[in-house]
Amino acid sequence: MELPVIDLAPYLAFCDEFSGDELDPQLKSLCSEVSKTLTETGALLVKDPRCPAKDNDRFIDMMEKYFEQPDQFKRQQERPHLHYQVGVTPEGVEVPRSLVDEEMQEKLRAMPKEYQPSTPTGPDPKWRYMWRVGPRPSNTRFQELNSEPVIPEGFPEWKDTMDLWGYKMIAAIEAVAEMAAIGFGLSKQAFTSLMKQIEWLTAGDCIAGMHEVVVTNRTIEAIKVANQQNRSLWRVSSTLFAHIASDAVLKPLGHFAESPLAAKYPPTCAGEFVEQELSVINLKGNTGEP
Repeated sequence: MELPVIDLAPYLAFCDEFSGDELDPQLKSLCSEVSKTLTETGALLVKDPRCPAKDNDRFIDMMEKYFEQPDQFKRQQERPHLHYQVGVTPEGVEVPRSLVDEEMQEKLRAMPKEYQPSTPTGPDPKWRYMWRVGPRPSNTRFQELNSEPVIPEGFPEWKDTMDLWGYKMIAAIEAVAEMAAIGFGLSKQAFTSLMKQIEWLTAGDCIAGMHEVVVTNRTIEAIKVANQQNRSLWRVSSTLFAHIASDAVLKPLGHFAESPLAAKYPPTCAGEFVEQELSVINLKGNTGEP
């Protein structure tokens, strides 16, 4: 399946001047393409002119340098008592949801063989570093989800690099959220006023997508080249989770509240929803001990 690439530039040029109802037909069509693609695939490829490759390269270079450090050094930034929501998550901690979610396993088995992802057999072998982007709430029931960031010693550029790339990704997500809301027939701010867990807010019309990391022939060639050039072999991705504020309430919005599936998405505090997800994948309640 080929996903269309959505160029955000036309929308960004006019988004501050108009509400969703005032957009010209061409931009409304672009917004409809965003919501349609999310509904059909749960994924979206976008091009944002505000996000130059050099900023991503700066982030990746720093993270490669960090992950090349000894495990003993990296574990100093581990915070299991905060559900690993800041600092580093070592390999072998997180459990892939597809390994423990029976409903998801049934859906995967129902897929055509050529599209079925590989089924994990144990904990995730990747390392992750969690860095909160944006201000923390002054008053919240969910302190563990809104804790102070962790900065490793010896990386004076850490905060500036993380925030530079993180804020640019959030800006892109906010534009996409506005476009999706317009495409779904909601107000422009329907998602951005909360940020988003779109599956809940659309009563399942837009299902949360899963992802699979695969090794292709191009990956193997890249590894060979990196070895020859004595470069890092760590694969770094700048994954950003854009959540609704922890103390906000998730519920289907607008006409989605009338959906026959709305009963599956009752009003739920966003922080409780996130904590449930963290428990399923072994991040909440984990002691961090080998």
